[in-house]
Amino acid sequence: MHQQWQEFSREESEHLLEKCSEGRLGLCYDGEPYVVPVAYKYYQGRIYFHSFKQGRKVDLIKKNSRVCFEVDESHDVCWASVMCYGNIDLHDDVDSKRECFKLLTGMVMDDARLARVDVYVGIIDVQEMTGRSGHAPHM
Repeated sequence: MHQQWQEFSREESEHLLEKCSEGRLGLCYDGEPYVVPVAYKYYQGRIYFHSFKQGRKVDLIKKNSRVCFEVDESHDVCWASVMCYGNIDLHDDVDSKRECFKLLTGMVMDDARLARVDVYVGIIDVQEMTGRSGHAPHM
């Protein structure tokens, strides 16, 4: 069985990132991999998501800001995926929260409410991106 696939252009990869809303964040520290699903929004070369301030994900990001981010989709016998590599910064300021929540929900929240939201905004600066699509082998 032979699986056929093709490389995506940068534009095709960005289209899939813009189309999807859930992806997997890959982290690593001391040789231990950790992958976690996140709701996100891709905008102007960056991936935005939010997270509680406590937990393994945040602990690992603080120890190693180098990350991998993956999205994929499949339909019957077709599939597509994009892998992004970059560095992540955690923010808890009102401006970052405003931008993130506007991107994720389309809503603008007032500053007082945003100040009370006890989350980090993760922003991945995408430095490298690869994408592929293909068809599953015929059985």
